[in-house]
Amino acid sequence: MDGELGWGPTAPKQQQLLATLALAVGHVVTMSSLIDELWFGVVPPRSAVTAVQTYVMNLRALMTSRSSHGRLDPKDVLITSRGGYRLDLGTGTVDADLFEQAVDEGCQSLSEGDNTEAAQAFQRGLALWRGSAPLDGVPLGPRLSLEVSRLEELRLTALEGRIEADIRIGRHRQVLGELRYLTESHPLHEGFHAQLMLVLHRTGRRGQALEAFARLRAALREELGIDPMPELQDLQREILHGASEKRWAAQGAGWGGMAVIGQVG
Repeated sequence: MDGELGWGPTAPKQQQLLATLALAVGHVVTMSSLIDELWFGVVPPRSAVTAVQTYVMNLRALMTSRSSHGRLDPKDVLITSRGGYRLDLGTGTVDADLFEQAVDEGCQSLSEGDNTEAAQAFQRGLALWRGSAPLDGVPLGPRLSLEVSRLEELRLTALEGRIEADIRIGRHRQVLGELRYLTESHPLHEGFHAQLMLVLHRTGRRGQALEAFARLRAALREELGIDPMPELQDLQREILHGASEKRWAAQGAGWGGMAVIGQVG
């Protein structure tokens, strides 16, 4: 998600204002909240209220210029309401909302055992991501920073869920390279390491699976002073002793995934 609407202003403060309203689409954001966001870390100018009103006016003008034949009344979209502003775009117009909807659908399908639909739903959501981070290049105050962190965490959940669905389908070799990259990029992420261990074990790489656990354990001890969660330790013991089957409930994922090792695919 390199932007939330597919169009937008180029001026940083107006980008920030539009992003703040878009991520609260359908809800009023008060003038004080907007000022806190736009001038975070500095004393707002005395003209802050007037400045926000000017930014809103410019955004409305931009909406008019992008509207077909000027048919759009921007005041019906960027609405002044109860001491603040509300963006009313209808459904299916903000990437963040579409992403969350797709992740919810993926989680639901995975919990129902519809792995193919789950993989497709997660992938639909992940396909909305463009650029390295949500709102890439947009100035971030406290409100947007929290929202970006939440979306980035949800992206990891979507990745973990999509890979879990692929594993259940039997696409072990197809996800192996991706899991190697993800565990290198997120050396403390226990879910990705568990999936990598499972895939390595199922494709006849038991030694590499145990090495993946050892790397995770070393990283957790060095960075946080903790050991991997008990379920991962159980998984490591099952692989070590060559057990034919092990159920492992994924932690930290809203879909509560479960995997079975001992199958080669």
